[in-house]
Amino acid sequence: MEIDKRALRDEVSQRIDDNRDDLVRITQELVRIPSVNPPGDYERMAQKMVELYKAEGLQPIVAGAPEEEVKALGLTYPRPNVIARFEGKQHSPVFCLDAHMDVVGVGDESMWTYPPFGGEIHDGKIYGRGAEDTKCHLAVQLIVLRAIKAAGIELKGDLILTSTVDDEIGQWPGMGYLIEKGFQEHGFNKPDYHIAGEPTGLETVGCLARGRLWYEIIFKGVSAHGGNPKEGVNAIEKAISLANAVMSYEIKTDPLMGSDTINIGILQGGEAINVVPGRCKITFDIRPATKKEIVKQFMDETLQRLKDKDPDFKIESIRLLNDRQTGGIGPDHEFVKTVQKVVEEMTGKEVTPSGNMAGYSSLGNAYWTSMNGIAGLMYGGGDFIRAHSVDEFITVDELGETAKVFAGLVVELCA
Repeated sequence: MEIDKRALRDEVSQRIDDNRDDLVRITQELVRIPSVNPPGDYERMAQKMVELYKAEGLQPIVAGAPEEEVKALGLTYPRPNVIARFEGKQHSPVFCLDAHMDVVGVGDESMWTYPPFGGEIHDGKIYGRGAEDTKCHLAVQLIVLRAIKAAGIELKGDLILTSTVDDEIGQWPGMGYLIEKGFQEHGFNKPDYHIAGEPTGLETVGCLARGRLWYEIIFKGVSAHGGNPKEGVNAIEKAISLANAVMSYEIKTDPLMGSDTINIGILQGGEAINVVPGRCKITFDIRPATKKEIVKQFMDETLQRLKDKDPDFKIESIRLLNDRQTGGIGPDHEFVKTVQKVVEEMTGKEVTPSGNMAGYSSLGNAYWTSMNGIAGLMYGGGDFIRAHSVDEFITVDELGETAKVFAGLVVELCA
């Protein structure tokens, strides 16, 4: 007998409405737990997610990357992910609903209308850092599961819920570690489908992203008296010469991901106004819309050309702090089409595949899955423009609609 999935989606949506107050309350509770990254203090958030998963009848597991591998990245330890599973009868397909526990800093708190970790509600909006990016999506996971169970829906496939670390700094110990070995080490099958809950407005789905190359280059000069600069080698000047050369890169454009971007994030050197600086650090955040190898070749050739031209162009160290390929599953993947179908049937909204939301190209945690043969997408409720901003918020209506859509996708894929 064929399952009427539309009827099941209607039933589970009603159960979401029944739990609307809890959905709001849990979001508030999570916002009230600071988990700013860096440095990435996750202890309270991880403990809270363990408690919440257990309250829904699950047996969560804390799965953190090994200490030596975390510290090799220059990060503090531990960095605990939390995984929970609701098993289906056939254990296939495996669908992972994921959201990250870390948030960015709040900046000048005096600029906020409401306390950034207050989780206060005003005019139907839940305010606070992480309200939409992405603590609301952690709350959504729990209510989706509760609604599925309350509706008596038996799943064929497994539903995995993950609370992950280090999305905000784009580092491996979160979903990167889980996909590489964490799931298997803790007895979980890798997902077939993965949604990284992020504020895409439910009308845009992130299926592609520009690459990410973060260069940190330290120049070595020769200190001298500022009144006699010819006796020294100015390390800041050498860094500036590289900056000028890098900014001459010919920008390339992709119709879905937008254009390459280059940002000089740090230029740091010098000891005093009257001393020729003997050391200078410069960083480049380069986001290629084409293959990252094109940019790497340009950087290698540029550095070599400047070295050949100037014998005082001396580099103490070069570190590639982030090395991500351009990619994603693309707009024609069947998972994208499934999301489009379900959302249109449930809400009437047309979902647009994208690799460039609000001028920002990212897949969030879906980078790690989509680059490892898994159908990973970045998708969720809220407005990307509000993320990382002063007075970040998610509306109560957005929260409820997100839960309904996510529950509908669980029904579509796993029932």
